[in-house]
Amino acid sequence: MRFRLQRLLAALAAPFRGGPAVEPPDEDPTAFTVRYDRVFDSLSMADLQRDSSPLDESGVLDDLFRSAHGSHYFLNTYSEEGARHAFERYGFFDLLRKRGFEPVFSADVADPDEHRLRIHDGVRRPDRLLIEASVSVRSLDLPGAPACRMLFINWLLMQDPRRAFRPTDVPLPGQAHPGLGLFLRFGYLLRLMAARVECEGMLNHPSYFHNGVLYGKMFHFADPQVEGTFLALTRDLAHLPLAEASNALRDGRVVDAAGAVAEWQPVAQVLPISPRARA
Repeated sequence: MRFRLQRLLAALAAPFRGGPAVEPPDEDPTAFTVRYDRVFDSLSMADLQRDSSPLDESGVLDDLFRSAHGSHYFLNTYSEEGARHAFERYGFFDLLRKRGFEPVFSADVADPDEHRLRIHDGVRRPDRLLIEASVSVRSLDLPGAPACRMLFINWLLMQDPRRAFRPTDVPLPGQAHPGLGLFLRFGYLLRLMAARVECEGMLNHPSYFHNGVLYGKMFHFADPQVEGTFLALTRDLAHLPLAEASNALRDGRVVDAAGAVAEWQPVAQVLPISPRARA
């Protein structure tokens, strides 16, 4: 089936209504931000760079190697224990525990150009992975604000590995399990992380339409024309479940009024934080 778009370049979009949300919103989707902001202000660098175990000789050698090849801190700021402590203070791990998980946190800084954090359930095994985020710091030219320091989200996975899709469910492209329902909260924690490492905003290149919709709760496309097209897409496909809309775009089944196939392009979507980036 092909879906025809109306008013493709409209500037406004209706809320996306099609089907159940991949990450269901909390009852009060923004009240948590006030508490998170308070926790952010209360955390010191000593908290974020704490180390729970003394270094042995091999640890000292590891530190010397890392000093020569890059920081052993996540985003040059967080020790693994410090990041774990921050997630506890924000109450994010308690949210996972209420869902029946036992969060096990780890950070991977082996690649100096791309740091990863992972949260598993109980043990660090691929089949117990709840959250994985791959991030780095990049420079982006914004209108009137050249060379903005941005936290780039290269990859973000949030899933409940205990759950399988029902036969009637339509998974999103690349989705193996249903989501956790914590996208807004984790996204806000990434925003606070960006502020902590002195970034002026956040950046991603959404691979699929549904990624753009989920990030679009907080982000907008850097190119105004792309943003207008995206808003029109969300409006004109709002009668479809999100997974079906995303699959239709991926498969070339969405056309404009002239019959041209609408193609999804993974281009810069940004969340400005600093006044300079927001200007």
